[in-house]
Amino acid sequence: MSAWFEQVVPWLMSPLASAILIGSALASLLALALLVYASRGLWSLNTQSVGQDSAPLKDLALLVVGRNAASRFEEWIEAFAGAELPSQVELVVIDNQSEDDTAQRIEFLRLKYQWLKVVTVPHSNRFWRTRKLAMTLGIKATKCTYALWVDAATIPPTNFAPWLGALTQPLLDRGISSVWGPVQVVEANQTARIPMQSGQLWAWLRQHTGGLPTSMVPVNFAFRSNDFMELKGFQDSMHVDGGEGELLLTLLRQRGRSVLADSATIARRGGIERDPKLREVRTSSEQSALLLGIFGLFLTDLAGLLAMAILGGHVVLVQAVGLDPLRDFMRDQAFFAAGSWVALHAFVGAVLLVHSSRFGHWSDALRMPLWLRLDLVRRRIPKRDPMSKPFWKG
Repeated sequence: MSAWFEQVVPWLMSPLASAILIGSALASLLALALLVYASRGLWSLNTQSVGQDSAPLKDLALLVVGRNAASRFEEWIEAFAGAELPSQVELVVIDNQSEDDTAQRIEFLRLKYQWLKVVTVPHSNRFWRTRKLAMTLGIKATKCTYALWVDAATIPPTNFAPWLGALTQPLLDRGISSVWGPVQVVEANQTARIPMQSGQLWAWLRQHTGGLPTSMVPVNFAFRSNDFMELKGFQDSMHVDGGEGELLLTLLRQRGRSVLADSATIARRGGIERDPKLREVRTSSEQSALLLGIFGLFLTDLAGLLAMAILGGHVVLVQAVGLDPLRDFMRDQAFFAAGSWVALHAFVGAVLLVHSSRFGHWSDALRMPLWLRLDLVRRRIPKRDPMSKPFWKG
């Protein structure tokens, strides 16, 4: 034990230990600077739509898709009728292969409201787990220039017109091809809620750094119908069960940039299942960004552990050697490294706390850091689907 002590103490005061401390502090500070830059504007996001003067575009179709969701379809139709929008916006209800009485109940409302358009998707084993066929048929059924997509699990907003306007007004700029908005998660347990919230945070950070909003909750976005049809929609991604919003925004990037309508918030009940194959069809830039994010998380954790270990060594072990100016200098470096790491995670914690309380539950902020690390440990890259399109050919 004495020999071990004699070896550790000189190393703690060596130039190598000093370099590790300074390097770990710089790694934490660099990550903090990047996060501060990427998260600009996120603090103002809230769950209430604003912009009361924002009116929806003319020639707009609102697409609502769902399965076995008669009561939720009825909620959307009645809310839409109460908002006095049928003269401005076309409502298209898409029944995605329901097996209950959804079709009959929607038909009753179609007879009541002559402006209601209904699309019934025929049963298909191949497209059972995906909404891409339903979305494609819905867009083909409307002649409107603009389309806005939600699913039946979302809750109709109380201020309908401003929400529609916030999501569609940016499309007047031909340089913008798609608009997406935040989603508040309600009526979901933590195993479904935390992945959705962490995905949303990643999407917001990517949006603010010039990338695609990868991992967005794909139920609240608008685009031009002609762009969808001319780019052949989901033709190359039908094999992926999920990721409609992300894949569509990736496709529409050929026609312009995607923007975030931060005031166009909508609430959604329950979680969303993501197909692991979604990672395979992401663009190389998004895959690289995700890998860099994972590497940054690992690097800051490692930097924090090293800083804490060296700081503990100085406080516990070097203390026994006696006072020495060099020891005090090294100790200050350790405090600098540990403080940088603490500042980084304090900022991350503040972001998680603010947005978890606004879009889910504040306690998710305590669980999310642990969940992210566990998800990285247990994640397995699936075998590539032989029918999938490699990202380097996309």
